[in-house]
Amino acid sequence: MAYNYNFAIPKKFIHMDTALSTILEIIKYIVPSLVIFAVCYVLIAKLMDDNAARLQLELRKQNASAITPLKLQAYERMILFLERISPQFLIGTYNDSSSSATALKQVMESAVLQEYSHNLSQQIYISPQAWNLIKVVKEEVIQLIHITYESMPERATSIDLSKAIIDRMIAENRIPTQKAIDFVKAEINLLF
Repeated sequence: MAYNYNFAIPKKFIHMDTALSTILEIIKYIVPSLVIFAVCYVLIAKLMDDNAARLQLELRKQNASAITPLKLQAYERMILFLERISPQFLIGTYNDSSSSATALKQVMESAVLQEYSHNLSQQIYISPQAWNLIKVVKEEVIQLIHITYESMPERATSIDLSKAIIDRMIAENRIPTQKAIDFVKAEINLLF
């Protein structure tokens, strides 16, 4: 007994077979195109990121070469500032044997504040730690002058105040500005 496998395929299935065949044909071209597009996109994005990183590195190098002299100059100016506000410098510069302790106190405190305000912009180029230490030292110098002045007799002369400030530094075995000078010098050695 032989079976007859010839039977008619309904038209709706033939039409569906043609539609499926067309869809598969379209997919056959779209999928590889999408894969190629994705690979190209990833490669181009990677290339652009590498170029951006390279340009950023080059810009940093250019900025560093321009900023380095400014940083070094700022550290130099801060050392000069600290030297100028040291009690020994202030006494040597502003002590007039004919003036009162009050006049010397006012002149020295004014000089410290004026030097500080003149160097405010340097904080951009030095580390926050160095700048904070410099601010603390400035306040310590002003406080040393003020406290020493307060302990003086009413009719004290500038010579009396000068001697009392130096005696106080000797008794405390420290120069207020020296720790900041040492810190700034150490920081310069680390950077350069």
